[in-house]
Amino acid sequence: MENLSQPVETIDVAVAVPVPAYLHDHLVSGRVVLPAVEALQVLAATLPASVFADPCRQESGAFSHLLTVEPGLREIPAVHEISRFANGSCLSRLLTVRSGRQAKWTRRVEHASVLFLPAGEETDRMETPSAAGAEPVFTLPCRLLYEELVPFGPAYQNVAGDVSLTETAAWAKVSGGEAPGPVRPLGSPFPADAAFHIACAWAQRYRNTVAFPVGFRRRRIFAPTRAGGTYDCRVVPLPGEAPVLRFNVWLRDRDGGDAEIIQGLEMRDISGGRRTPPAWVRKPRET
Repeated sequence: MENLSQPVETIDVAVAVPVPAYLHDHLVSGRVVLPAVEALQVLAATLPASVFADPCRQESGAFSHLLTVEPGLREIPAVHEISRFANGSCLSRLLTVRSGRQAKWTRRVEHASVLFLPAGEETDRMETPSAAGAEPVFTLPCRLLYEELVPFGPAYQNVAGDVSLTETAAWAKVSGGEAPGPVRPLGSPFPADAAFHIACAWAQRYRNTVAFPVGFRRRRIFAPTRAGGTYDCRVVPLPGEAPVLRFNVWLRDRDGGDAEIIQGLEMRDISGGRRTPPAWVRKPRET
């Protein structure tokens, strides 16, 4: 995280995390859980007007604990803890409060945190890498991606067409989804979520790991993605091995302009080894 002094102030904002019907398509081990992209939306949407940080300039994202959605809930009571710093940055944390029997104890559980930077001129775009040259390409139909590798329901099946995988990159087209809802500060959550699915497929083929997003170093949103839009997604793995895999991600619109860039996306197995990739997707060992 950026080297920050002590915050000027820290405040708590009570928030209600919405549970739209489409969220029930996001299942992990049979439980509905809040996706990382939706947690970031909640934090961005509930920044007070008095805070001048730019929600589209994010750093040091972390997804600490899954937030389970209990059956029948339409919203989840939560706390947005905001620490404001002198340089205009804000550290936002999405928390829930848990109580013991007869309310003899309470504790806060952090589910997501991110540093929103002050508004300013953006100078750190990354050049999109070129397509693979002579590398062998493994082609994965999106039907198999969602039937066997990333088994989410229809609302979260937003990789469109085939996924192309090589040792050094992965790419596919992704959709902004069709789920109704208001325009939100970060755009549609679905393209970035679909990029995580592409990274998960790469990890299953080349690292024998079913990896979930647990954080990122930097995220920049240049043109918020839209419901119904289609984007080119490229995912490039960074040097390193499990347990934590890292990637850079580009989302570009149909005119080739940057919509979003995520640097240092962190993915790892959160199942304790209980989830393993199917044999057909793993790259055969060289003999």
